[in-house]
Amino acid sequence: MSPVPAADPAFRHRVLSVHGEAARGWLDDLPGIVERWRRTWDLGPVRPYPLSYNWVAAADRADGRRCVLKLAPPGLSVLDDEARWLRLADGRGAARLHDAAPADGALLLERIEPGTLLADLAPARDDDACDAIAAVIAGFQRPEQVADPAFAAMPTLRERLADLDVHRAAHDGHDPLPGAVVATATRVAGQLLDSAGPDVLLHGDLHHDNVLLDQRRGWLAIDPHGLRGDATYEPSALLYNPLTLGPQVARLAERRCRRLAAATGFAEERIRGWSYVQAVLSAVWSLDEDPEPDAHVLAVADALAP
Repeated sequence: MSPVPAADPAFRHRVLSVHGEAARGWLDDLPGIVERWRRTWDLGPVRPYPLSYNWVAAADRADGRRCVLKLAPPGLSVLDDEARWLRLADGRGAARLHDAAPADGALLLERIEPGTLLADLAPARDDDACDAIAAVIAGFQRPEQVADPAFAAMPTLRERLADLDVHRAAHDGHDPLPGAVVATATRVAGQLLDSAGPDVLLHGDLHHDNVLLDQRRGWLAIDPHGLRGDATYEPSALLYNPLTLGPQVARLAERRCRRLAAATGFAEERIRGWSYVQAVLSAVWSLDEDPEPDAHVLAVADALAP
């Protein structure tokens, strides 16, 4: 068995920037941690993916099932929420969860093949990408989920949006973001929350790089953040993705709102409002890693501004 290499410097830096010094021991022990889970779940050789904030690798189980091993520093809520969400989705519109030990920072997931990214459809087939997102949403948003105790344990959209208030309090009088965008986003979010229907299951980061093509089951979501809240919020992250489109993505915003409304049955004005809010929220989050405002998402917010 080939030894698992130590975490590379770029990966270490990203993990420490997000999780702080608490993750240093996990990074130092990563080769042994990978080997532990490889043996626990009876996996063959692991083939790491070049991803950002979690350690993720392709592997095959002894019974022939093709899997993905996903590891993160233990004690974080991120894998708890992901595992809970995947169990609630139950493989409908999403990758299946084969096994999980989220408190120990480990998930074993279905491997989606060929794994073509939805991003490959944009911009030439952007309408098709919107339709695919709508079909994925219809798969995992189902009314019977709300009776499951795991649904009530999901973080709420309202809790996520509190980051806008935290930002305003921290930057009162000297906001690095332009104009009154955060105040406007807070107002729009409040209006949308107050007029929302019953909570549904939300992926929370549903965009072109988190939807992959399976040769048997079609387009499937991966990497859910895991929330519950207003159904019409779900398409919002799509509006400023894929990042590779650069300035073109802002020019697509209006058309995407119309297409998503037609494909999902959601009200276009709610998709537009939530997409504005989410673009501003993304700009707020980006300040944690870069003091310069994210011009890309702010351009999308400007295109959708009320």
